[in-house]
Amino acid sequence: MPRDWTYAEHTEGLCWIPIKGDSMWPSLRSGDVAGVEPLEEAPRPGEIVVARFAYALVVHRVRLSDGSTCVLRGDNTPREDPPLPRARLLGRVRWVRRGGVVLPPGAWDRGPRWAGRWRVAVKRGLAALLRLTGRSSA
Repeated sequence: MPRDWTYAEHTEGLCWIPIKGDSMWPSLRSGDVAGVEPLEEAPRPGEIVVARFAYALVVHRVRLSDGSTCVLRGDNTPREDPPLPRARLLGRVRWVRRGGVVLPPGAWDRGPRWAGRWRVAVKRGLAALLRLTGRSSA
């Protein structure tokens, strides 16, 4: 994820930002580009939003929202993110560009899946094993 909007591409009233990591797989995949629109009202549980954390921008799903505070969680993360004030939410993901094709709302959001959590756990386990054996590719 870019650390600031300056790294993003702005078109058609949307801000397009690159996706990195597995926390939202399979809905959002590393290499996708998310089309984000500004939030005009409080997000609803289940929506995917962009939030500014101290270390980066994060794209996660809204778990709870009371209008002033939101709790987010990546579909494949073991825990919820710390509660955030609504002012830290920058926008809602509406479109996804994958492999040069723009996918409209409803065509890309798969929701949380057990397979995604399993995939991430296996990748982390293999990475740890490779580090222990000295065969890390990093």
